[in-house]
Amino acid sequence: MSKKRQTEASARARAIEIPTKSELTPPATEVVGRFEVRPIGTSLGLRELAALHKRTWGSLGVAEKKVYSMLWRVGLHFGLYLIRAGEEGRRPPLVGAFWARSLDEAPLIFGHLYPVSLFRGLRANEVFEFGGMVIDPTLQHRGLVKALADAARIFLFARRPALIITTPIEPLHETYKRLGLRTVGEEPVDHPYVQGVKVYLMYAKLKELIRPYFM
Repeated sequence: MSKKRQTEASARARAIEIPTKSELTPPATEVVGRFEVRPIGTSLGLRELAALHKRTWGSLGVAEKKVYSMLWRVGLHFGLYLIRAGEEGRRPPLVGAFWARSLDEAPLIFGHLYPVSLFRGLRANEVFEFGGMVIDPTLQHRGLVKALADAARIFLFARRPALIITTPIEPLHETYKRLGLRTVGEEPVDHPYVQGVKVYLMYAKLKELIRPYFM
């Protein structure tokens, strides 16, 4: 091969980007495994849930009031657990969660902030409140948020409440709007049990929310 051709071949080789080891290796917080949604109801499960809430809100510099966690036992809690490859026999870590409760089972945490007309004509067991959605801030995993949202959607399909109310924090407002929820008012309000946090009052009528999913 002539010197000119060797030079051209070397130039082409340099132009091909070869991934470095760091680019091929996932971040330290990225883990391999799958998600499973499981109900939370044992004392250990609730302690893990409290720790997850503390870790999540602590990263934002805020703290939940004790009365907020006291209401947990009157709700239905669902946890998102990470089942790591090769560790199927161990207790999986809790990496996400949310709760749901009906007006028939317990007072609504934010119900008094909504227009009375929204509840007119509905029975107590037809109104559900969703909340407590937390995700481990130290975990990076594609599909985590989607898995949690899918679990909430399946719960709605099963229980079919006529009205759902929920109060996402400010960064999640647009995401909830894309899911089909409506907003009460134009501005967020102060969270009554978490100091320094503002939330939007949102709601949805189930018939409107699940219509696109019926096959």
